[in-house]
Amino acid sequence: MITNFRFGILAEHFVMLLYIVRFYSILRYRMRNFAGEIDIICQRGRSLVFVEVKARRSYFDDVLCTEFQQARIKHAAEVFLQNNPKYNGFDIRFDLVIIRPYKLPQIIKNAW
Repeated sequence: MITNFRFGILAEHFVMLLYIVRFYSILRYRMRNFAGEIDIICQRGRSLVFVEVKARRSYFDDVLCTEFQQARIKHAAEVFLQNNPKYNGFDIRFDLVIIRPYKLPQIIKNAW
């Protein structure tokens, strides 16, 4: 039986493949700083995308990404941008990708 942790890691790798197929470059995977963690950071042209992956084993959705989680991800993105000034002036986007059994991944662009 696959654990929830491994299921989440597999989902993140699958989402990275989805973004690569859409011509994004993966810059960071599971990037952590003192403010929080961002699952995937990718770039296409002058767009920088911070991706949160939510893998669910059932169809019953609880709250997928709370306001607290969104704020933590935004803060972690701000810290990343402060430490990487070469991305100043890039368009910033926060995507939420939901992985559920027997369904295609749901990509919500500009989720917040």
